[in-house]
Amino acid sequence: MPLIFAFRIMDCFFCMGPKVLFQVGLAILKINGGDLLQVQDDGAFINLMREYFASLDQSAHPTSSDPRIRSITNFQELLLVAFREFAIITDEVITNERKNLRTEVIVTLESFSKRGAVRNLKQPGRFSKDQLGAIYDMLFKAIWEAPPSGSAATTTLDPSGRPETRIGMTTFRTFLSYIASWACDEIVVSNGLQQRVQRNAAEHEIIHRLFYFWDRDQKGSLTFQDLVIGLDGVMFNDLMSNIEWLFDLHDKDRDGYLTKDEVLQLSESLLFIFRSERGDAYLAAVSRFMTNAFEYGDSQSEDQKKGAETGDDFLPGSSGVPADHSNLPYLNLPTFRMVVLTDELLEAFFDTDLSSTFRLDREAAVPVVENPSGLLGGLMSTIMTNDNKKLFNRLADEIGKSIGKHHVESRPSIGKVGRDLSISDTKQSLGQRSNSATSLPSQSSIGAPPNEMKPVAPSVSSQSESYTPTDGSLSSSNLIPIPMMPERKAFAIDRPNEVEEGDMYAIGADDDDEMMNEVDAFLEAHDSKGLSEAENAEAKGLMTALPLK
Repeated sequence: MPLIFAFRIMDCFFCMGPKVLFQVGLAILKINGGDLLQVQDDGAFINLMREYFASLDQSAHPTSSDPRIRSITNFQELLLVAFREFAIITDEVITNERKNLRTEVIVTLESFSKRGAVRNLKQPGRFSKDQLGAIYDMLFKAIWEAPPSGSAATTTLDPSGRPETRIGMTTFRTFLSYIASWACDEIVVSNGLQQRVQRNAAEHEIIHRLFYFWDRDQKGSLTFQDLVIGLDGVMFNDLMSNIEWLFDLHDKDRDGYLTKDEVLQLSESLLFIFRSERGDAYLAAVSRFMTNAFEYGDSQSEDQKKGAETGDDFLPGSSGVPADHSNLPYLNLPTFRMVVLTDELLEAFFDTDLSSTFRLDREAAVPVVENPSGLLGGLMSTIMTNDNKKLFNRLADEIGKSIGKHHVESRPSIGKVGRDLSISDTKQSLGQRSNSATSLPSQSSIGAPPNEMKPVAPSVSSQSESYTPTDGSLSSSNLIPIPMMPERKAFAIDRPNEVEEGDMYAIGADDDDEMMNEVDAFLEAHDSKGLSEAENAEAKGLMTALPLK
């Protein structure tokens, strides 16, 4: 539109308010309605609007015989139609329509912004467009729940001049809790009045390490591109890549070695990831990892051995500076791989479980009850605000504790997708197995039929509070699933009914032939003598004897 006409519309806008823009816009659509119906693409629409705006100073009725009508320009006709036919557009109508269509407008704007951000990514990695959109949604959801503060809150420009949003540590913790199952503390609370799921972003050193590990530019904040590259480096890894990823995450100086302190910090990170797992299998795996790591590390630490033998406790190249052996190179990547692969449970974790804990569809795969269930829970979710809900939840928990129905259960991080622990450490020695064997059946169950024998479950530590019946009854819902112990290979003697007749003499064939030869010889020796006369008479008497009554 030419500036002279645009300024007149702006004068009307400042004088009468924003309704002028809607009235003029609707008038433009009505005047050009016939031509707009013939438009097939965006280019034709833009060309039509350009031609109309260029003719605003021309006569709206050039063929009229009345000079006064010929003097009416297209711009005057536009204002006449806008203020006469669309006078019903008031400020109240605009406010109501904005409230009704607010969601659709926001979704449209956000969808446009998301498409632009995904399209402008220089390194999308191995993610699809839908996956990149999911990462974008989780990023801005975290920004909404935990707004960045300080320098991370500012929207800066990237090297190409496009605006980019950066997040700090607090927002990153919230973002990671949406994607990584181990990065949030998720508990199920039941108090007799309601059942709800609480999810809070966890706090640990490994999260800080991951933040600075993904901060490639070392600016103390992360962009959407940094998050995509960081997730791409862990979500598509195999066994060896995951082992190297965790090693590099804890190798602070990037020298290819872990110090003793870094080995301890890596063990603490594993314990943090396994903190909500039921049982002590993962705890035992980390304990074995530490034992093997220090054993192999001590055997390969030649510098430390030389310093111990010669009494040289000073750093090489330094004068009078004591050596801090806890910060010396201690464990390299090949040795770290070997230590991990000696434990079957850790091997399975690095092979599949570590990458599977990062899920872009975790909200859909593991549904979280956002609104509490039950009669009071449903009423509360409709009439109470978030602050009031917290007060009500606290009151309901106190009531549940007073009546003995308060139950808190932590959801496991690895088993969050419904997979039970079924891996046994077959690489342990027999001595270690004997120490961790399960309890044997009681004396009363020995000799009982198989359907009456009750297995005795070992004690399993859990972080959840449970209610134990006082009458001695134990329902199936209170039983805790435990890993099955490895069974020996089945032999033919275990299934005699399934052994074919031809296979009965297949086992120990040489011994059986020798025994059968001895039996045949014995029978031939006795048959050659025959029966005595007394035995023959007794046999004939038995054949003619009457049956007993």
